[in-house]
Amino acid sequence: MTLSLGLAPRVARVSGQGQRWAEARTGALLSLPAALYFLVFWVVPFVSAVYLSFTSYDLAGAPEWTGLDNYRRMLADPGFWNSARVTAVYTAGSVVPSIVLALAIAVPLSKPGRYNAFLRALVMIPAAMPLVATSLTWSVIFAEDGLANALIGLAGAEPKPWLTDEGLALWALVIMTTWKHLGLFVIILTAGLQGLPLSVFEAAGLDGAGPVRIFFRITLPLLRRTLLFVLVIAVVGAMQSFVPAFLLTKGGPAGATEVLPLYMWATGFTFERMGYASAIAMVLLVAMLALSIAQFRVLRGGDDG
Repeated sequence: MTLSLGLAPRVARVSGQGQRWAEARTGALLSLPAALYFLVFWVVPFVSAVYLSFTSYDLAGAPEWTGLDNYRRMLADPGFWNSARVTAVYTAGSVVPSIVLALAIAVPLSKPGRYNAFLRALVMIPAAMPLVATSLTWSVIFAEDGLANALIGLAGAEPKPWLTDEGLALWALVIMTTWKHLGLFVIILTAGLQGLPLSVFEAAGLDGAGPVRIFFRITLPLLRRTLLFVLVIAVVGAMQSFVPAFLLTKGGPAGATEVLPLYMWATGFTFERMGYASAIAMVLLVAMLALSIAQFRVLRGGDDG
């Protein structure tokens, strides 16, 4: 009797450990496809790109180690600096109005309303459309006899060569990008606004604070984390945008819409300078990381959470 009582806890521990090991093996097997996908399609290409950025590789022969030559070449490449400038203008021009407009729309949609659920679904339609279909649709809108010129014609203005004018082509892409991503940002900000504590706003109203003061002093600070998330995904998305410029303008006219991802693609696959294209990709990655970190520091401020 004593012997059986002494063995019982040990048997329970052994069986418990066996069950945990079985659960661990099952979890490892279930996560193996995702781990392999991440390894094959993310880790291996990234490591390869880092290596190729220090080589001369024309897709035909073997990569030849050249050290920092690609990065030194980049500093003297006017095409790279033009693309960097275009990317900066495109990013700022599409991110700022997208977030401002999304916030202006999200504030009334976050409040109880008879048609607000329908309107929230309506603004999500552009975000739900495939990017290729959206780009092709806007290429028709910006055509010489398209909707854009028809609308400005109603105001008495002359038709504009939206996609072939150096001064207009990039802003045509900005308009399309703003329209495309506005709905997603509206939904995210609406969810953030609906999660804010009502007691704070009620207390501010009792203290006599007006709507404008409440918005800037209470709503925006409380919405800081949601704004940070929206800003990061907007900036990163704009900096790696490729499809609109490729389909609408091919980077023209005269490089006016040649964003860095498009320049990188042309360098690697058109001119077959894959090592140099990989170096451009690394610089773009570092720029996105640096901007994301800067946004975290600025918007989080003294928030320790």
